[in-house]
Amino acid sequence: ARAGRGEAEPASGGGGGTPALAAGTESANARAARKGSRTAKRSTFTMSREELQEQQAQRAAKSAAVATPYDPLEAERVYSMRTVDVWKRDMEISVPFTAFLAKVLVDFERGVEPQNRKVRAREFMTIIASLGPAFIKAGQALSSRPDLLPPEYLSELQKLQDDIPPFPNEQAFAIIEQELGVPMDTVFDRVEPVPVAAASIGQVYKGFLKTGEAVAIKVQRPECEGIIAMDIYILRQLSGALSQLIKLLRRDLDLQSVVEEFGKLIYEEIDYLQEGRNAERFAELYGSVKEIYVPRIYWRLTRRKVLTMEWIDGVRITSPSLAVSEKSRMVRAIVQCSLRQMLEKGFFHADPHGGNLLAMSDGRLAYLDFGMMSEVEAFQRYGILEAVVHMVNRDFRALCELYVRLGFIPEGTDIGPIERALADALPDVLGASVEDFNIASVISKLGDIMYKFPFTLPPYYTAIVRCLGVLEGLAIQADGQFRIINNAYPYIASRVLTDPNLQKPLRLMVFDPDGHVRWSRLEDLIQNAADTDDWDVQQAASLFSEFILSGPNGATVRRYLAADVTRMLDSVGLDTYTYALETTASRLSSLLPRNLLPPNLLPPGLP
Repeated sequence: ARAGRGEAEPASGGGGGTPALAAGTESANARAARKGSRTAKRSTFTMSREELQEQQAQRAAKSAAVATPYDPLEAERVYSMRTVDVWKRDMEISVPFTAFLAKVLVDFERGVEPQNRKVRAREFMTIIASLGPAFIKAGQALSSRPDLLPPEYLSELQKLQDDIPPFPNEQAFAIIEQELGVPMDTVFDRVEPVPVAAASIGQVYKGFLKTGEAVAIKVQRPECEGIIAMDIYILRQLSGALSQLIKLLRRDLDLQSVVEEFGKLIYEEIDYLQEGRNAERFAELYGSVKEIYVPRIYWRLTRRKVLTMEWIDGVRITSPSLAVSEKSRMVRAIVQCSLRQMLEKGFFHADPHGGNLLAMSDGRLAYLDFGMMSEVEAFQRYGILEAVVHMVNRDFRALCELYVRLGFIPEGTDIGPIERALADALPDVLGASVEDFNIASVISKLGDIMYKFPFTLPPYYTAIVRCLGVLEGLAIQADGQFRIINNAYPYIASRVLTDPNLQKPLRLMVFDPDGHVRWSRLEDLIQNAADTDDWDVQQAASLFSEFILSGPNGATVRRYLAADVTRMLDSVGLDTYTYALETTASRLSSLLPRNLLPPNLLPPGLP
């Protein structure tokens, strides 16, 4: 009886007790198994429901338009009815800028503008930093516009920090709940109370889902969109007057188009759904690269003002905890990945600074923050590679003509002075070997010229300039001996030798203006290209053969190539004949008396 109720007795206590104990235990196990099965089914159902919600949210996010595309006419309609608010903010903006421009005008009149430029640049940066998120972002964008500002101003604006004090948790959590439409404790197990980062547009918390995953929760600042919208509206209103003032400084700038371009970019950045889409597209294009990792987006917990993504544990690549060799490897991975982003796929991360890249414990590099992305069309990518070739060849006339084709210089501009300026500014950079280029030096020297002459730089180019400048700064912090061009040149060589769309740059690089092969340059290209992981020697040989056998200049190329080969064979033949003659003379002189040797076989040096 006690055994039947599950109470154990000694095995020797009688024949009837043991079977009853076994039966009772079996029944309990069965009940536990059935309960576990039901729990597992409920868990499977719950996970399936979450996955379904994730897929639905992902589809909705991908099909959604940008939250509020920048529309100057709509801004005019809205803010023309908020006269008092606009007037107050207008005064906050226009008074310091007008006073600043007055100082610069006085400097020009007194002839001391160049001497005072560094001081004025610091004043300008201070004004920008004091006016709020839109101006901080505008200043960061201007820091890569050498066509708009002189180098001293660019240098100061690059110091603008996006780190500002966090806003209160109560406001942040209220925005999260409002955006998600549910109380936070229904989806998050907990959220740490101290933000891990705070910037001009939003701040980030570390949280944990009910299912246990650690996540990063990015939430937008209160009224951020409204503040930015009003500032852009006022800047657009002021742009006409500012353009007239700047003309007194002998600069003719269309500031209104600059403001509208900036408005479009910042409106995309403050839409966190767009940032999530950027992250997914980035993962699709580059997630297969073994050194790169892209965090997952949790779409069911992502809205226009809240972004939830996978939490990444890692350290900055400049961290002292990383070995120098590991830092160098990470930097090489960043540079190679960035080159492929810009010059192969055309969709690239435009802000790869140290805070947006983390070294993971498994050796991979995680990209973060996909708000600032840019895109380069195919013809623009080939134009960039062609520009590199013209710089290598120091063919500045061709470089100027390329700038005209790409729209950097207006058609009809006299490019002679620009060509001479490029030739004068760049010889110390390009006179050395190709592998010793310095990105900062090239950008600085080109920037001086682009400020002095009528250049207008498109958004993709300024994004590339910013990206390369940030990359080189990061690379030098991580490894003082690292040089981007030294690491990038093998990739460029591989592209030129294997891409059928780059036959013109290949011809310009390998053949001189007379059509003769630059054999040392070709050898250098092949040696460098062989250092890349995806170097395809068969593709290169096939492309080069096709280039020689066909194409508009094929006959000329073949004629000069045949002449070069013949010349080499003649040289080899002459060397062989001379060697044979000297060897024969030496042997005969040891066997025959001197008076019996033919004159042409007398050993050198004998009378």
